[in-house]
Amino acid sequence: MKKIPLSKPCISSSSRKSILNGIDSILESGRLMMGDFTHNFEKSFSEVIGTRYSVSTSTCTSALQMVLNYFNVAGYEVLVASASFITDVSVIKWCGATPIFVEMNPSTLSFDLDDLKSKITSRTKCVIWVHLTGIISDDYQEIINICKDNKLKLIEDCSHAHGSSVNGKNAGALGDVGCFSFYPGKIMTSGTGGMVTTNNMKLAAYVQSARLFGRCEGSEGKVCIEGNDWFMDEIRACVGYHQLLDLDENIKSRRKIAERYNQRLSSLSKFSLIKLKENNMPAYYQYAIILNKEVNRERLIKEMMSDYGIRTKRIYKPTHTEDIFSDLVQSEDRLMVTEDILSRSLCLPMYCQLSMSEVDYICDSLKSTLR
Repeated sequence: MKKIPLSKPCISSSSRKSILNGIDSILESGRLMMGDFTHNFEKSFSEVIGTRYSVSTSTCTSALQMVLNYFNVAGYEVLVASASFITDVSVIKWCGATPIFVEMNPSTLSFDLDDLKSKITSRTKCVIWVHLTGIISDDYQEIINICKDNKLKLIEDCSHAHGSSVNGKNAGALGDVGCFSFYPGKIMTSGTGGMVTTNNMKLAAYVQSARLFGRCEGSEGKVCIEGNDWFMDEIRACVGYHQLLDLDENIKSRRKIAERYNQRLSSLSKFSLIKLKENNMPAYYQYAIILNKEVNRERLIKEMMSDYGIRTKRIYKPTHTEDIFSDLVQSEDRLMVTEDILSRSLCLPMYCQLSMSEVDYICDSLKSTLR
């Protein structure tokens, strides 16, 4: 039986050779942090995203934590989609702020604008905007305007959105700051790691200091702020830099795969596809469909694996339904749309090495299983 995973890293053979040579040069030099690969990775990332500054970090979570600390959110509220990863909520709590969950618009997988506006109070300081599955909301300009009109800092969680754009504007360059993840399963990876993108010089300088125990640049080790060892080492920067060089080809492959899925699945029943405007160009971290309510998703996931060797999964469990966050949501604010859509979401395999014949096999297998 054919075995098709949900995802796998996209590392070309030429990149593997370059990475190995780069790691050898790092080990020979003895400089394992803050070297040429870190500098080149950050510089090149800014050029790709279109921001003045990029600062590499140990993880996207640490990037978010440093950004929230810079914005001094302690004692305030931060709006965040429940359709997000758990660390988007955890970092808000770690920074001394209160997470306020926002409902989903099922057409964009992002904020319901009315709910977003209704939850802004005098205590709201920031908004964490998640580009779920690599899709930037078609309502992006309204989201930006809402934040500007209410003097809120807009933080993009771009963990799924390396290479995503809308109207020619890249994820990571739309808000006040973007935070990227290079976790193993992401579109591009460094094993683990993160990146902060911004046009704010003071914010970039703060992250540069906070990621290295709070030391001031050029001060011979003097500590200026409270920080941690949240930097990216040279070996991971080497991997990340070469992943960035391959990003365009990676995204082209993903979009071709998504186009094939769209062609093969658009006429089928028992689920719906996520439809976007023509100028919206997702990176397709995940290719998600929304099952009809009568479909038993857990049975479908099990049978796709047992009968056809194809791994699938839901997008996420809504963060407000996690036991550790149960105290943050009142019974009258259950975010029913988020619960409904995520409970019916199904992610199909997506990675750059996936062949068109394998996509056809996945589509045929899904059709047979649903039948």
